[in-house]
Amino acid sequence: MRRQQRYRYVGTPDPMTQKEAYQCEKYVKKNRDSLVRAGEYLVDVPALLSLFHLDCWNCRSVHGETCCEGGQPYAVQKQQMSILEEELALVAAQLGEEKERTHWMEYGIWDIAQPPGTIRMRHGNCLFYQELDGRRGCAIHAYAERTGKELFPLKPFSCQLYPLDLIDTGDAILLTAVTPDTSSFSRWGTDYLEHFYCASKERRQQADHVNAELFSLDGYRPAYEWNMPLLRYLLKEHAEQIEALLAERSVNVPC
Repeated sequence: MRRQQRYRYVGTPDPMTQKEAYQCEKYVKKNRDSLVRAGEYLVDVPALLSLFHLDCWNCRSVHGETCCEGGQPYAVQKQQMSILEEELALVAAQLGEEKERTHWMEYGIWDIAQPPGTIRMRHGNCLFYQELDGRRGCAIHAYAERTGKELFPLKPFSCQLYPLDLIDTGDAILLTAVTPDTSSFSRWGTDYLEHFYCASKERRQQADHVNAELFSLDGYRPAYEWNMPLLRYLLKEHAEQIEALLAERSVNVPC
């Protein structure tokens, strides 16, 4: 079996490239002593303790665009396509403009010119990136919050995962986060590390022109803490063990 077929990003049908798969394989071999096995998972403790500050509502005020602008990061899997199609009318109903609601229902969700599971672009952005109550964000996320619907099976998986990553190596599922050491094979690449304050406390410390309340330096926390609800949903019976492990190790992480 080719390396590229064996290594894949969890939660999307989009394949890793041969180069990404090679870099991931090399990383796992090099860091095997620091990876903790928990059931089918390889827990990348150092990466998961890397500091982030997901001050998402203030992103647009300090950056030219947010991570939600443009298109979705990765296509969704077939089972999630069905869930989104079933909920489309209800998600669309919360939109303020009737013209926009009609457009959604007439043209649907998917970009048929792209691989299955690719959400259509609308005005240069993901279809679901909308203005609601005077703020722009994900219409799916807003719908889940308003209705009490469970978010995790509904919102595109890769849109929920940042800054974490889940990679099926064929032998185990690597649970990691985007760092300078993992960016060569992470689905997030180097862009966040190089351009966004959420992924670099060092870069934020140098940004003297930014209001201290935006991406505040005391708001940086280990990567895994930002996504614990999602991890509990995904990891199931292994969640408590992994969370306890990371919490114990995070005590020694410098702020």
